[in-house]
Amino acid sequence: MNAFSKLLAALGLSAVVALCPCCSTASRAEPPGAVTSAKTVSLTVEGMTCASCSVAVRMALKKLDGVKEAKVSVSDGRAVVDYEPARVTPQQMVETVDRLGYRASVPKGP
Repeated sequence: MNAFSKLLAALGLSAVVALCPCCSTASRAEPPGAVTSAKTVSLTVEGMTCASCSVAVRMALKKLDGVKEAKVSVSDGRAVVDYEPARVTPQQMVETVDRLGYRASVPKGP
């Protein structure tokens, strides 16, 4: 539970937390006994200039089926994405970010 969720709960607004998709983990919970083979990819994202840019990229990535978490940094020009490779590919992530008007790529490995 993040700090905002704790504050809302302290104020007696826990029902609001349960309805908020970014605060509630219930909507992303795996069914009991599910086996997942999550991977992490780091995308280079060019063209982001502010916090609103990073929020737009993060939200677009999190809407992809199979993306478990996305952390986006304007200062680093990166998006670190935890995903299920059976459901989504890094190329689909790149295409999603590119549709927003940014330039994404998967850095070439050694």
